[in-house]
Amino acid sequence: APPAAPAEGGQAGPAIAIRSDFNPLAAFVPALRTDANGLGQAEIALPDNLTRYRIMAVAVSGPTHYGIGESSLTARLPLMLRPSPPRFLNFGDRFEFPVVLQNQTSEPLAVQLALQATNLEYSGARGYAVTVPAKDRVEVRFPMAAQEAGRARYQLAAATGDFADAARGSLPVWTPATSEAFASYGVIDSGALEQPIALPGAVWPQFGGLSVTTTSTALQSLTDAFLYLHQYPFECTEQLASRVIATVALRDVLQAFEVADLPTPEAISERVLGDLQLLESRQNNDGGFALWRQGQDSWPFVSLHVAHALIRARDKDYKGSPQVLQRALAHLREIEKHIPGFYGERVRRHIIAYSLHVRALDGDRDSARARALIAEAGGVEQLNFESLGWLLGVITGDPESAEEIAQIRRFLGNRTNETAAGASFATSYSDGDYLIMHSDRRADAVILEAMIADQPDSDLIPKLVNSLQAHRVRGRWGNTQENVFVLLALDGYFQRFESVTPDFVARTWLGPDFAGEQAFRGRGTERHQIE
Repeated sequence: APPAAPAEGGQAGPAIAIRSDFNPLAAFVPALRTDANGLGQAEIALPDNLTRYRIMAVAVSGPTHYGIGESSLTARLPLMLRPSPPRFLNFGDRFEFPVVLQNQTSEPLAVQLALQATNLEYSGARGYAVTVPAKDRVEVRFPMAAQEAGRARYQLAAATGDFADAARGSLPVWTPATSEAFASYGVIDSGALEQPIALPGAVWPQFGGLSVTTTSTALQSLTDAFLYLHQYPFECTEQLASRVIATVALRDVLQAFEVADLPTPEAISERVLGDLQLLESRQNNDGGFALWRQGQDSWPFVSLHVAHALIRARDKDYKGSPQVLQRALAHLREIEKHIPGFYGERVRRHIIAYSLHVRALDGDRDSARARALIAEAGGVEQLNFESLGWLLGVITGDPESAEEIAQIRRFLGNRTNETAAGASFATSYSDGDYLIMHSDRRADAVILEAMIADQPDSDLIPKLVNSLQAHRVRGRWGNTQENVFVLLALDGYFQRFESVTPDFVARTWLGPDFAGEQAFRGRGTERHQIE
């Protein structure tokens, strides 16, 4: 039977000293001198531990004499209590708090025991009256439960007529080991959106919450990626072309957001014209471009990339050499003749797909060659994601390519790594990836740009934008190829979906309760969060 609970009321007794100093080192005396009889003394105040202490002494006299001795000392009280709480609790745990009462005297003791605790819920009595036999011990258990995550603190006191003891301590209470999070993302361009929320069953309502984040743009800040290309210290032909492409494409977007660190329009124009002159100086007699200087072998992919840059610069009224552009376009239209024989088939098809994309930018859309390339490869499954993205952009809107468009859409849809927040396409190469400067993020960007033209209503578009933004490190992507194609895709997103200057108020309700609002006036990349 459990011990009886003490009666309530009664006169309060004297205060009981709480043991709180549990230092395992009772004393350290580094220098103690003996008297003429070889006796040394030291006064030591023991900590509050009720335990056995080990006493060690080392004596030294001169350079050759020493000795060592060892003894022990037991610290105890006539009445001792020893709490044994668990090392930790999880929120919601129910347990029994054990306390051992020990009687060191030769007579039985009638002991009053009380427990006071915070962040612990009592499910039984808070105190007991027990009899502890002489030279014996008794265990008492307090049924309890953890209340909230954090720390639980307790104080224990035991008293009899002549003796008393008390102790205190704490233990951590952890949050539930299993947690779940749910997220939903979407775009609202008119009206309102209702998002049903159902509270899951068998959950602790003390934890969790709802967070609503709104923003007027999916572009966030593109400044670091733009400046990364603008200030890139190395100047191989690919890097120069990437800088030109990104600069002429993103100039209007960044100026629309009034980016503080953006160079002046005059500085941007001067940099573009300087890069164009340097690119033109590297053109070979065949119309292609070397990686570093004129006279080196032309790289097919690099030659296409430079032609890409020259076309975009021309379309934004940056005046380069017309002769260089014409030779580059002629090389572009005959790119298949300039692909070396040691290039693998997948690399070769990749280069042809990019050439068709660049030709389409110049107004020379060759849908027939795009369909033939798919047939030559043996179907869309035999082409990499970037090739499919470029080909989709070429054949979009062509009635004769309806079957190929459907195949590419189905292929991409079946291979999308999609979450509530983002989407991406996992791609890889084996041999020859350096010949086309492969990267995973570039593939996502190429497909995003194609989908904006082909399926502007697809819910994958904002998810691809979110995923690309999430892969930035220090505000930019991993290399010049990733940065330039991601910036191109985001420029296309801006021109298609964010061309209207924001001027609206976003309001949020949770059921019938108004949760908050945020006004968006003018361009900005800030995000506003309601908890």
